[in-house]
Amino acid sequence: MAVLLLVACRTVPETKEAALRQLIADISAGRVEADPHKALTPTDPVQSDYFLYVEAWLNVNAEALSQVTPVLPPEGRFTFTRSADGRVTYLIAEGWPGKQVRTKAFRPAPGSRVTMLGWPDALPWEQLGAVCVIATPSEMVDEENHPCVQAFVFRIEAPAR
Repeated sequence: MAVLLLVACRTVPETKEAALRQLIADISAGRVEADPHKALTPTDPVQSDYFLYVEAWLNVNAEALSQVTPVLPPEGRFTFTRSADGRVTYLIAEGWPGKQVRTKAFRPAPGSRVTMLGWPDALPWEQLGAVCVIATPSEMVDEENHPCVQAFVFRIEAPAR
């Protein structure tokens, strides 16, 4: 999976963190090359390290980048994708957002279920005027409890119609 998604990057990034950042940016903007393999050298140990780093992240968060479409422009450290059926929106936060995720770019439908990929429980959320506020798990204050590194995905599923 990591190889398939990492090849979506248009150029070879300088660091493994940049590789993940570029992958998220490219997919959330709908930029995927027709022939992305031209930038890859699978035997390169540095690129292999990038693949392993991205693969570890994808083991938790792949659904936010697989079979999705761009949905909203980025807002600060947040990027967004939407599932093919349109029921699920993914908010991808670059870096740990702290106690709350606060965004004006997205307004979930009433009754939506919010979760964080890699965390089993639903997260409380509310719409405060123009701002959607999602509470992050209190256990995540300790970095050791984070389900992944660098970017964290919040899954917002609209209620069934």
